[in-house]
Amino acid sequence: MMIIVLMLGCPFVAFPASNTAVDPGGGSVSLGSSGPVTVNSVQLALVKQARDLAGMVLAAGAYVAPGQTIYFVLFVDNATAVPANDIQITDQLDESAFTYVPNSIEAAVVPTGSNDAAIWAGVWSSLSDAVGAPDDSASITDSGGLAGLDRLTVGAVAVQANQPLNISGNTLRAVRFRVTVN
Repeated sequence: MMIIVLMLGCPFVAFPASNTAVDPGGGSVSLGSSGPVTVNSVQLALVKQARDLAGMVLAAGAYVAPGQTIYFVLFVDNATAVPANDIQITDQLDESAFTYVPNSIEAAVVPTGSNDAAIWAGVWSSLSDAVGAPDDSASITDSGGLAGLDRLTVGAVAVQANQPLNISGNTLRAVRFRVTVN
């Protein structure tokens, strides 16, 4: 059995750049080589912690009593010197286990590599629960399940257009909010 492959065109990568620009006035300009371009990427981890009201991190599986108020803390640490722009975070709260405490969203910025105590000791600024820029970078809405606010977004997430979340180089950005245990 013979298979014949017929190629009717070249892939785009086969066409080199000409380094020529056309002047709107009709002339052309010859451009010099820009040299190699290096693209670096770094994965940024999102960490979510449960903490008591004093800021102590609760161990996985720790007992929390119905009616107890705790914090959830989300943070991203940008350990590079390069800003990380347009970060988008969505956190769906389990309404069968927790009830969001209205107007409890806060944010802090601390140096990269900060430990749990340093994150908690950061300067926390209140953020609005309301959806939409230009108010701030976070909001919380009802996702349509049980009644109540349960969908937290941080950054310019499509369905909750907050301000973009940009994290400067060598910076850790944290968001916290309170919930009551059901």
